[in-house]
Amino acid sequence: MLKALLVDDEMNNLNSLEFLIHHDCEGLEVTGKAQSAAEARVWLGSHLADVVFLDIAMPGENGFQFLNSLATRNFKVVFITAYNEYALQAIKASAVDYILKPISIDELQNAVSKVKLALANPVADEQNRLLLQHLLQTITKNAPPKKIALPQLGSISFIEVDDIVSLQADSNYTIIHMKDMHKLVISKTLKDFEGLLDENQFARIHKSYIVNLKYIKEYSTIDGGIVKMSDGNQWSISRRQLDMFLEKMKKASLMFSK
Repeated sequence: MLKALLVDDEMNNLNSLEFLIHHDCEGLEVTGKAQSAAEARVWLGSHLADVVFLDIAMPGENGFQFLNSLATRNFKVVFITAYNEYALQAIKASAVDYILKPISIDELQNAVSKVKLALANPVADEQNRLLLQHLLQTITKNAPPKKIALPQLGSISFIEVDDIVSLQADSNYTIIHMKDMHKLVISKTLKDFEGLLDENQFARIHKSYIVNLKYIKEYSTIDGGIVKMSDGNQWSISRRQLDMFLEKMKKASLMFSK
């Protein structure tokens, strides 16, 4: 049975999350609850946890400051917050998981499944340490990250965001097309990347494609709309995304007025 510590400054949130875990998350039990970072530190000084469900916006010391204050972190982290801001989207790519309040049972169960997989993976500890470190560095910057940490089988690839030409959905995976023609297959959905990437540089043009505006060579109105990328790929634009795409291209390009 895996052991969980819940950290949130509001007792109602702690009790609600404990109830959901008890009734809907098999193989996980709540062994500790804390209403502040200081209280959580004291608890961890004499107890062990496999996973910490950590609120971010807490008075006095937030979740990120709490993690930075720990000499060692022998547990997985699932962030929980009520604020859906740009910087927090990085958490989905860099931590075990990120859940937005109010908590959905499906999202909670999915997060618990990810924790179990991470604990069962012999290289997960080092991966999570590096990914969390990358997150904590990224989260303190106002600008979008220049690199993205991408977990792959037995390793982590740190790639330049500017080198991404396009992203292609493939079921629950994403194929990343790089400017050097290299391809990366990542076990994240396109939706995860959509929230992470700079919306001024990238555009979701279809349910299956996100493109980097700087690598678009041509836009064709044939068959409803097609973009031709610098690496030779051609992607369709859905009708619902067309106006948004054209508006972004106007901002990103010098264009003649009609």
